[in-house]
Amino acid sequence: SPGALAPFVNYIPGRTVVPLKESKRSRSEVFIGMGANLGAARENFEKALGSISEFSTVLAVSSLYESDPVGPAGQPKFTNAVAKVRTELSPLALLGRLKAVEREMGRKKTVRWGPRVIDLDIIFYGDLVMESDSLVIPHPRAHERRFVLEPLLEIEPGAAHPAVGKSLKEMLSGLGDSRPVLKTGEPPEPGAGS
Repeated sequence: SPGALAPFVNYIPGRTVVPLKESKRSRSEVFIGMGANLGAARENFEKALGSISEFSTVLAVSSLYESDPVGPAGQPKFTNAVAKVRTELSPLALLGRLKAVEREMGRKKTVRWGPRVIDLDIIFYGDLVMESDSLVIPHPRAHERRFVLEPLLEIEPGAAHPAVGKSLKEMLSGLGDSRPVLKTGEPPEPGAGS
């Protein structure tokens, strides 16, 4: 019944239900990876950032970077960026809100790593290390992806991986020349694409 959901926030049918008492934490700084290879990426990022700013404070946004897709061949190149935000939402509540933004923007579940209008991933949530059925923090492949590390280092040059303790600069240099990325544009502005 609807009244039974009253003690919960961010209820999404078929998803984890986050109890209200767990939905607020002290304010945490979070890095969110953004990717798109369908539509106008800059406008998609600006619209997503506008939505994110309704439940978090956007502190910084990297420039735009272009990379080859990780997934199936034959899809367009990806545009990527990283945003640093401050939020009071718990990790699971934040994930629920980011997935809602993706759906509102028209993201459809297709093949893994396939084309998408927007992809929003929690890369780091402060220095938290966690694993649940629906969320792993830090993002389990962020340290392997130049298209995540370069934009993140642009806005947080001294960043270190919370689980490994190594600097991201050190991790980036260890990637060699794998999957090059190209800086293609200035940082998007939150809400400008709305």
